[in-house]
Amino acid sequence: MLRALTLLSLLYLSNCIEIGEDITFALDLIKHQPCARGGNSKWVEKLEFEGGNDKRGPKLEPVEGKPNCFTIGGRVQVLEDFSGDFSIYLELKNTAKKNAVPEKCVKQGEDGCGGFGSCLYCNACKTFGDSLGVQAQLLLDGNPIKCTDGLKQGTYDNLKLAFCLPRMEDILQSQGLTKETFLQLIQADDGNTVRAMGIFATVYVFDTDVSQQMQTQMRIESVYRKTKKSFFKDEPLPADVYWSLPFNQMLKTQQSYVACHKIYGNLRVSKI
Repeated sequence: MLRALTLLSLLYLSNCIEIGEDITFALDLIKHQPCARGGNSKWVEKLEFEGGNDKRGPKLEPVEGKPNCFTIGGRVQVLEDFSGDFSIYLELKNTAKKNAVPEKCVKQGEDGCGGFGSCLYCNACKTFGDSLGVQAQLLLDGNPIKCTDGLKQGTYDNLKLAFCLPRMEDILQSQGLTKETFLQLIQADDGNTVRAMGIFATVYVFDTDVSQQMQTQMRIESVYRKTKKSFFKDEPLPADVYWSLPFNQMLKTQQSYVACHKIYGNLRVSKI
């Protein structure tokens, strides 16, 4: 259930999303900001998006003509020229705890890319919003950045991060939930109101192909799960196991990515 909720974490809408005839979702943006770089950080920052909150700075904006697709822009600093195969990893959690295991990637491809949840989106130069699942991409003047051209050092006000979310119906189906069951799970004790939930998302941008690390990680996880007969199908891995996997370890040790941006909000679910 929490995975289904967390997939809504990047929504910031002037109007609520209506699911069926009696349930709406809305996210109150608290703030979004570049990730802090500690003294032991091993990643080289090449791209920094401007931070903001519910009162100032850039907001998340719907993409016209693309349902469930959004952008975030503002003033973007390109600190160093970079080009190549852009990949974007979207990490979704329901807690701010640093070492908490994120939501699982659902319908991930054999190449390690795609799906929805905490997933890696490869070939970010090429496609956006044309298949099932969340997608993420860098847009320059509203068009995909060409991998061959890359980005030159400088300050941009026409560069945006774009991403898409699947339909809520697809999310519930992937969780094996009906709308009615979902509402029962999130309903408050009085039976009339619905709890608000904290949402925490981190966007990582890579300028190298990291799909091999993700493919290796998928194979290792598959072998591990086969040795643990007591595991439920979608049960999260133990934190120590999760963060020891090849791709996840890159994030834990803060290396290889060139941009990082955090988004925080409160998800409200209401009965009409």
